[in-house]
Amino acid sequence: MQVFATTPLALFLLIYIFVRGPVKGLWCLFLVLPMGAAAAMNVSGLGSIYMTDFVIIAMWASLLFFRTGFSEVFATLRPGRPGFLLLLLLVVSLLSAYFMPRFFRAETEVFMLVKVPDWGMAFRLRPLEPTTQNISQAIRLVISTSAFVVLATLFRAYGNAQQVHKCMILATWLNVLLAFLDVTSHAVGFNDLLDIIRTSNMAMLDDQRIMGFKRIAGGFAEASAFGFYTMGLFAYWFRYWFSDQTSWKSGLIVALLLALIIRSTSSSTYVALGAFLGLYFVWHFRTMFKARRAFLIYTATMVAVPAMLIVLVLTFALSPVLQGMLDELLLSKMSSDSGVERMMWNTQAFTAMLDTYGLGAGIGSVRASSFLYACLGNIGIVGTVLYLVFIYQVLMARPPLRSRESYTSTVAAALQASCVGILLQAMMSTPYPNLDVVFFAHAGLAMGLLRHQELVGRRRVRRRAYRPMPISSARAMI
Repeated sequence: MQVFATTPLALFLLIYIFVRGPVKGLWCLFLVLPMGAAAAMNVSGLGSIYMTDFVIIAMWASLLFFRTGFSEVFATLRPGRPGFLLLLLLVVSLLSAYFMPRFFRAETEVFMLVKVPDWGMAFRLRPLEPTTQNISQAIRLVISTSAFVVLATLFRAYGNAQQVHKCMILATWLNVLLAFLDVTSHAVGFNDLLDIIRTSNMAMLDDQRIMGFKRIAGGFAEASAFGFYTMGLFAYWFRYWFSDQTSWKSGLIVALLLALIIRSTSSSTYVALGAFLGLYFVWHFRTMFKARRAFLIYTATMVAVPAMLIVLVLTFALSPVLQGMLDELLLSKMSSDSGVERMMWNTQAFTAMLDTYGLGAGIGSVRASSFLYACLGNIGIVGTVLYLVFIYQVLMARPPLRSRESYTSTVAAALQASCVGILLQAMMSTPYPNLDVVFFAHAGLAMGLLRHQELVGRRRVRRRAYRPMPISSARAMI
């Protein structure tokens, strides 16, 4: 076992969760989410145990110490709930990881990471066979999906939207701080400053540059991973901003996260940002006629977006450096070597799905560059349908009619918007079916808060239905 500078922090978080409980320890998870490249320790044969893994395992252990822990978990996984579909998806994925690479051995070809002489590690097309990726990706999916189950279970019983929002504030400002340290440390020559938290055994691509500009990696291993997480934060705060009637701070955070996304130089994040904003304004167009704040935001956006486009066009036209950056990031991205290679991954993932008669080659066998293609190639049509129905249930869940204007509903809707932002980014960059811990954590919190509202509403109705008749009313009836 190998320990790092982040190991003492992992042990402190473990002890805190056991002492204070998993509900009050929610901030521990949001503290480590922006540190995606941080490992608690390395274990021989298993590789890195990430900080997020360590915290989720601690929350599970603490939850199951409760007397009703098992029964609460089973309630989350019962038929008719998103947790049940997630359980079926997990069963299908685990079975596929073991059986499919053996059953369809050499029946199709997949891209594998292999050692190339005089080159190093590279992805090459090889006949399908069982690999360690089947085990590691199955474990990653189990840990990620378990975040949904544990958080949905906890916050169904102890729903506290204010606590969740404070944790989002913590994660947002920590992500901003790490991004600032990443850029400034390279600017002044301290390139290794954040190596203290980048302790996992994954390849670190934290020193990439485009046209001389440092790409922001923050607490992650590369710029695309930073963009993936920041996109989720932006979607949360953008949706929260529409409902926040009292503070200008949420609007400021939206602007700050937008600046970070633009500065990240992640092509997939740019596309996800445009898709999210377009879908959001179309989906919520009717709200501009119901609330003065929404009308002002829509009006300001319709004025600001054309003005910004004009400024950007003029700026890029006058600056050869920015022209080259725009061409490299967006205009010629699909025709670049990286873009062609990623399209080949998606094509081969779809071919693997066809060669395995729609069953998939087994999770971890097929590498793609899109969430949808990764699902089809790895877990087949059945697994993909289960996944999409689960996502649909999470995103389309709504609070009770009497609670739709409450603070809890606002936070839950913002968490659902965050899941949409993450999903849009995953559609263009995720190599495997796992949507990562952050998606399932936000989804679990959203479902837990909405379910808590539903249960509280039922208890109120029940109390009103069986409330004893007042004495004065009884006397009046005599």
